[in-house]
Amino acid sequence: MAGTRNGKQAAQQRILLYATAKEGEALYTNDLMSDKRAYSIHTTSGMDMDGLIKAIRHTNLGIRWRAALALGDIGEPAVKPLIRALKETDQDVRWLAGLALGRIGAAAIPQLIRAMSENDYDVRWHATRVLAEIGEPAIKPLIAALQEEDSDVQWRSAFALSLIGKPAVEPLITSLKSRKWWVRVRAIWALGEIRDKRAVEPLIQSVNDQDWYVRWSAADALGKIGDKRAAMCLGKALKESDSFVQVPSIWALGKLGSGAPVDSLIQSLKNSDWYVRWGAVEALGNIGDERALEPVRKLLHDKDEYVRRAAEDAIRKIESKNS
Repeated sequence: MAGTRNGKQAAQQRILLYATAKEGEALYTNDLMSDKRAYSIHTTSGMDMDGLIKAIRHTNLGIRWRAALALGDIGEPAVKPLIRALKETDQDVRWLAGLALGRIGAAAIPQLIRAMSENDYDVRWHATRVLAEIGEPAIKPLIAALQEEDSDVQWRSAFALSLIGKPAVEPLITSLKSRKWWVRVRAIWALGEIRDKRAVEPLIQSVNDQDWYVRWSAADALGKIGDKRAAMCLGKALKESDSFVQVPSIWALGKLGSGAPVDSLIQSLKNSDWYVRWGAVEALGNIGDERALEPVRKLLHDKDEYVRRAAEDAIRKIESKNS
């Protein structure tokens, strides 16, 4: 009896929603409405779909919300109208369309991937957000989207994968073997954001990548993860001739703390490139090893203002940690 009563109540709610969406069209119902009649109101015919799409623009937020849920229940036939609704100027409509698409789930993924290429950046953002909410079913299409020529699509795909988190780690690690440098870079960035220890060894290998941007990204990601296994590899990266590789390695070592090669960082304080000196000072301040105190003091008179300020800050940190 309870199941029958609940079924009748659900049928009534859907009928009332449809009536509102049709702006006053009379639909006379009663408590004995059959499941068949309820289903006919919830069909995917053009008129009913249009009515529900109109309902998510209604002035009453409760009606908007229920319409979004109903569209989500319809499933795949509602995907394209909802994608179009993502382009509405009304932010509430966009959010509710996103809610419905997330409720539909896997069936909405292909259209959401396409929506990440829309000219409207707000549509791109909503599509990215919904793909992240869908989760595991979206991982494979998002990994494929890292291959796209559009750099914004690449980054949005990486961002969505980073939000999905741990389930995306192994596919992202596999992407480190891609021939396309930008796929490797985006995958590394996502792994750095997820901070899963499984990525440490593959990222250590990426520090030796032939592309400098990949090496830079790998060093930065290892710093975010903070695993001490990376210390030796990052210490070797300090010998790179390119400061844009040295400095992320230096920052990463700063985040590793006591496991970092302090002597190597002290040597970096003598580098002719202010950017490297600045990074080394920052790292030594974060590590807090008192061996660095006197070498850092010498940079209080450095010719570069950024280095001088960093030295002042580093001295305070080192003295505080050793007091």
